[in-house]
Amino acid sequence: MKKQRLLGFSLALNAVLIATFLIFGFIYRDKIAQRFVRMKGNPTIVMYGNSITAQGKWVELLGRTDVMNNALPGQATYHFLQLIRSHVIDLHPKVCFIKGGINDITVGVSQEKIQANFRTMLEMLMQNGITPVVTLTVYEQHDPSSKREVDALNAFLVSFCTQNHITSIDLNQYISDSTGLRAEYAVDKTHLNAKAYEIWAREISRVLKEKGI
Repeated sequence: MKKQRLLGFSLALNAVLIATFLIFGFIYRDKIAQRFVRMKGNPTIVMYGNSITAQGKWVELLGRTDVMNNALPGQATYHFLQLIRSHVIDLHPKVCFIKGGINDITVGVSQEKIQANFRTMLEMLMQNGITPVVTLTVYEQHDPSSKREVDALNAFLVSFCTQNHITSIDLNQYISDSTGLRAEYAVDKTHLNAKAYEIWAREISRVLKEKGI
């Protein structure tokens, strides 16, 4: 009888451990996948940007294990430019999806500096044989001043991309309205929720398919 109780306890403990392992793996699956991508090296895709990009679970969203999330939460385009060689270029990806600018706008960086940083980064990517794809800056919620700055930056990005045959993704047409980022796609004034990331991932997948990547 004692042996049966011990066996039952052992089986129950094993079941709990297995369930815990599966739950842990499910919750942290994207982080685990990202570690695998880093160990493997040579990602096909690098995601580069601020916290909005960093919070995307890109391995899961895109359904592929050759995508590295090297975004820099809380950083501005100046920091992107300083780190683009180590975080993107030296990894030799085929394509880099780049998005940023809202942190610059929040702290009052001039359009001239933001645009110059973007111009330099995009030129560096192209010079190193990496295909850049620009996700235009997403509006914040109910902030007319920020919206005007975002419009000015996006107008520059669209123009530069058109002149240099760079693909751009405009999320605002799907997740924003005349007042800015729509509440149904936001977790706060600036950041996106899961519904917004699904739309973004859909647009990225479309671009990848078009480019045969």
